[in-house]
Amino acid sequence: MAAPLKLERDVQGKVDSFRARIAREAEDLVSTFFPQKLSELDSRVQELRLQDLGRIRSVPAAPAAPATPGPAPDTAGDGPRRGGDPPLGPALLPAEAAPLASNQHLVALIERVKPEIELLREKCNTVRMWVQLLIPRVEDGNNFGVSIQEDTVDQLWTVESTAASYLRRFSTYYNTRAKLVSKMVKYPQVEDYRRTVAEVDENEYLSVRQILLHLRNQYATLHDVIVKNIDKIKTPRSAHAEELY
Repeated sequence: MAAPLKLERDVQGKVDSFRARIAREAEDLVSTFFPQKLSELDSRVQELRLQDLGRIRSVPAAPAAPATPGPAPDTAGDGPRRGGDPPLGPALLPAEAAPLASNQHLVALIERVKPEIELLREKCNTVRMWVQLLIPRVEDGNNFGVSIQEDTVDQLWTVESTAASYLRRFSTYYNTRAKLVSKMVKYPQVEDYRRTVAEVDENEYLSVRQILLHLRNQYATLHDVIVKNIDKIKTPRSAHAEELY
């Protein structure tokens, strides 16, 4: 039989200190922090009312074509223009044109939500490490509590991964809106581009509200699952296996 791995005393002390610190932090997160964030985020969600959809619309006005002396050129936009047809608008903005601002309502909202997403990821990572360190060595039988620990670890990992996907979607929104605004500037006479920008903003508002709902629900679910199974999580194997049957 192989001899057990031995660590230097100071190294083992550091490991034990780390485990104890993680255990204290994780238990405080589950018992106190998760319920507090649940209540806080529930209040934040109530502030984002569906009736506010119209208020968040902020479609920038397309700048007018710069005045140029002499007759208008025969081509504009993407192709030739017949004589007498109205110009299709400027293909490029003049260098001195004012920048087209983002939707400031949504920018402010997103900047408030991003730290909440990262906070959930960080706290889930701490609790996941705590449960992972509580998993005992592999043995035959009496593993019901171990399966609960493993399911809890998997659930925490899923929450972390989902939160990471929320962060990535914000850059997708900005990129989509930028392309639409560019089209709107290039073809100011096409009203549908302006309407699409408004629709994209409204959809993003609803998406951010839904993200806050998910964050709130994740805190509620994790708190509930861990508290209900805390005995098996902390002591996965009973000293008397027959009690399981």
